[in-house]
Amino acid sequence: MNKKPRLQKSSISLAVKLRDDITMERSGNGRMTLFRAEEKFLDVPDSPLMEALMMSWMTEELIDRLAESSSHPEAVYFLCERMFSHGLLQAQISIDGQSLLSLYPTPDWRAWKEKMPASLQSLSPYACLRRVGKSILLEMPLSQRKCAFHDENCLVWLMEIVRECAAVSFEDEGRTAFYQALRLMDALVEGETDSAVWEFHDLLFFHNSSIGFHDDPIGATWRLKEKTPPAPLFKSCAGECISLPETNGQLMDKLNFSFAHVLAKRRSRRIPGNRPITLEELGALLDVSARVQEIQDDPFSPCLRSLRPSPSGGGLHSLEIYPLVRQCIGLAPGAWRYDPEQHRLESIAANETSLEAYLQSNPHFLIPGAGPPHIHLVLTSRFLRDAWKYEKIAFRLVLQDLGCFYQTFSLTATALGLASCILGTVDARRLGEMMKLDPILEPVIGEMTLSSS
Repeated sequence: MNKKPRLQKSSISLAVKLRDDITMERSGNGRMTLFRAEEKFLDVPDSPLMEALMMSWMTEELIDRLAESSSHPEAVYFLCERMFSHGLLQAQISIDGQSLLSLYPTPDWRAWKEKMPASLQSLSPYACLRRVGKSILLEMPLSQRKCAFHDENCLVWLMEIVRECAAVSFEDEGRTAFYQALRLMDALVEGETDSAVWEFHDLLFFHNSSIGFHDDPIGATWRLKEKTPPAPLFKSCAGECISLPETNGQLMDKLNFSFAHVLAKRRSRRIPGNRPITLEELGALLDVSARVQEIQDDPFSPCLRSLRPSPSGGGLHSLEIYPLVRQCIGLAPGAWRYDPEQHRLESIAANETSLEAYLQSNPHFLIPGAGPPHIHLVLTSRFLRDAWKYEKIAFRLVLQDLGCFYQTFSLTATALGLASCILGTVDARRLGEMMKLDPILEPVIGEMTLSSS
């Protein structure tokens, strides 16, 4: 950030330019195509204005000069208004030639010239600051605009708003332009506006992973395609593995109940049965609810996909299942991971002391008669599987996958006569450290308990 001190009287300018994520391609017929996130966005006439907006910052005066030198000045202004209306331009405020801030997408010139209210409002409690390159980015849920601070004075003025609100000064042009930028991105509000419904992080997640509240690239953009290889379809096995029995006999008969019957009987069951769960029951549960049915190598898709009983966004199936076993007939206590391709369990090297304490804990201690479950099923996500393809919605899809898996697993457990219960809160850090998982590469995202009934 620039540390040059500001004088009270300064030369301030407002200029616009095409946003940094816009690329341009001439079609050869007097027109050019604008692209965003490698997708065709807009087709416009080839014009010196477009070339200028792509290459440099243009003030209103410079655009006026360009229009005056054109044989069709009205076309220049129309094209400029079109860029504004489609949210393709960013604005930069500079003082004495030094950049103060950028706002994108920017409204047109008229909005910047609107008179500020007599008294300044307070800063929205949903405003969020983070570092982007060498700038500080201000963004907030439900606002379609973002403001990048390039000068440390912006942070000083921001604190003035927080501390002094209506007492701040409008005399300095730079400070006033800063306030105007906050107003244009709806970061200034009347009084206290903390929502009684939404917490900040929930609203931020909803905003960023939904279409309509921002114009950032979203969906299947394959954003990491040129940066890193995709995560493999299956996690490789490094520990000792045991094969799970195939599902047959009485267990298969139980699975032949009608779907309506199983759906009606599904309940969260927290009280373990008198006998431990068996390896055959665990194997049948994993077989029916999580085993790979088909591997798909689509030539039009850059990464492998698979079909399984539970749906997954893009067929990516990033979820991993870790049975933490306290009691299971035919299976030693400890930490295991399910291999859905080979239908087997891999022994996991977990911290034994921490694991033993966790297995003896009872997440259902408030329920009369409920003791420690026979098995904790811990769910993780190999997040690169989704993040490699999807932008903004990767974690949303992981959570949707988790919800689908919960229902599939719960219904299968019900059909098999087992007691299962989804846990609403998960000690993700404790579990990740105990199982030696990197929370960035493979975070713990869910947990169920499983016992005989």
